[in-house]
Amino acid sequence: MKRFWNSLKPPPAVPGRNPEREPAMHPSGLQRLWNAIKPPPPVELPSETISPEMRLRRRRLLQGAAALVVMGGLAWGVHQYIASAPMRSEKVFQEGMQLMGAGDFKGADERFTEAVSIWPRQAAGYLQRGLARRSMNQVDAAVADFERAIGEDSNLGPAHTALGKIYRERGDLTRAMNEFTVAIGLNADADAFYQRGQVHESLGQHEQAIQDYDAAIHEQTDAPYVYRARAMARDAMGDHDDAEKDRRTADHLEIQYPQR
Repeated sequence: MKRFWNSLKPPPAVPGRNPEREPAMHPSGLQRLWNAIKPPPPVELPSETISPEMRLRRRRLLQGAAALVVMGGLAWGVHQYIASAPMRSEKVFQEGMQLMGAGDFKGADERFTEAVSIWPRQAAGYLQRGLARRSMNQVDAAVADFERAIGEDSNLGPAHTALGKIYRERGDLTRAMNEFTVAIGLNADADAFYQRGQVHESLGQHEQAIQDYDAAIHEQTDAPYVYRARAMARDAMGDHDDAEKDRRTADHLEIQYPQR
């Protein structure tokens, strides 16, 4: 029985460890390195130690930083908007060209005006607005637009031609001749050659007129009005046979192309 009881008794308690008698645990090499280089814990200053001047300075710094961020965002937005102006202007310009093709000159004028207000450097917008205004008999406004188009792009040949036509209609043949000559120098355009030939004809310079009509026909072979103009110049030169050939060619083209 005693043996059985001894088998049921719990084992004797193990005496606790004495920290003073524990062997010292030395940190590893990495731990010692970290202990040497780790930053000290942040020191939180009590709020009463921050002076009002320091608070004001911090607030101004934060406000200044926020203002810089906002201004930078606004500047970027403005830059992007300005950079997209030519593309936005071109879209409105094409709408104006469709109205021009449909004969709605007033609507085209409005669209071209919007296009150049979006992008004031668009020379073609001034040119086409001038043509629309010329079609509405707003001649002075058209002249101003053609001159502005040339101011934006002096190499815009059609603007010189359009301006030369108005000078010729007004009887200012010298300025008209100059504009047509500039246009021809920029682009060998049939209309510019024909218009300059008309100026030569008005000045009685039939041979020079024929040369310009020849050049116009070389650029565009199916314009009946050019053949009729050359026929008149050839008649004035006494070349009636060739003049008659030009008139027959013009008749044929008018039948073939009734819209020209």
